[in-house]
Amino acid sequence: MDKLRKPQDSKSPILSVYLGTEEKRVPYPTYFLSQLHSLVNKSLTEDEQKIWQKYINKIEDYLHESFDRSNNRSLVFFAGDNLWEVLDFEFFLSPLVIISNSLYLKPIEEGLKDHQRYLVLLVDRKKAKFFTVYLGEIAEQKEVFNGDVPQRVKAKTINWGRYDKIPRHIEDHLNKHLKQISQAVYDFAIDKNIHFIILGGNKEIILKIRKHLHYPLNKMVLGEFVTQLNIPLNEVLIHSKKIATKIKQRLVRAKRETSQMIR
Repeated sequence: MDKLRKPQDSKSPILSVYLGTEEKRVPYPTYFLSQLHSLVNKSLTEDEQKIWQKYINKIEDYLHESFDRSNNRSLVFFAGDNLWEVLDFEFFLSPLVIISNSLYLKPIEEGLKDHQRYLVLLVDRKKAKFFTVYLGEIAEQKEVFNGDVPQRVKAKTINWGRYDKIPRHIEDHLNKHLKQISQAVYDFAIDKNIHFIILGGNKEIILKIRKHLHYPLNKMVLGEFVTQLNIPLNEVLIHSKKIATKIKQRLVRAKRETSQMIR
């Protein structure tokens, strides 16, 4: 976006094309092709269509040959002299076609306001994985390995006065492990404009890592889920996105209710 916000040559008209669907299921290319043709006919004069036909053809070629249905609910094309940019988004942007002397970015900028960066933190007794998610994709990620915290075992009575020292040693080891993770997460996240955090792991370790997180991260945990760290990262991402959607809906409702109370 920073690259696109740079001033464009006002003497060179730019074609901005937005294609989108409100359906959660991403459509086939034919849907966007039909939408493109409808927008062009409604929004451009015959002369404008002739002038921009080569770029319209280029958009058609992209939809036929390069369109990825994985999670793209909106596509944006910017075309002009020495300009060809294609952006995809997992959220809906209203379809439109416009010719102007600069990139028409307003719909994107408005859409981005509702899509906040969040952190996913996965923890077990051996390591931690954490990554930020922005616009439905993993932006940055890191892994911390601190060794293996022993599992809980039953102390034998022959240890006499040392009966409780094994569990205590395990607990101390685990706390040290979680403190190291907490510091690593803080160093990683503090300058990344994180809006909320989702925790993953077993129930016991989720409860403990919550207590070890530094302020203000400990106040930003809004979701959690039980998982193993050895599952594919893409599965974790899909699961975390479902939780993030519910969190965002909850935040929107809370904001709306607060606004109504003020009135």
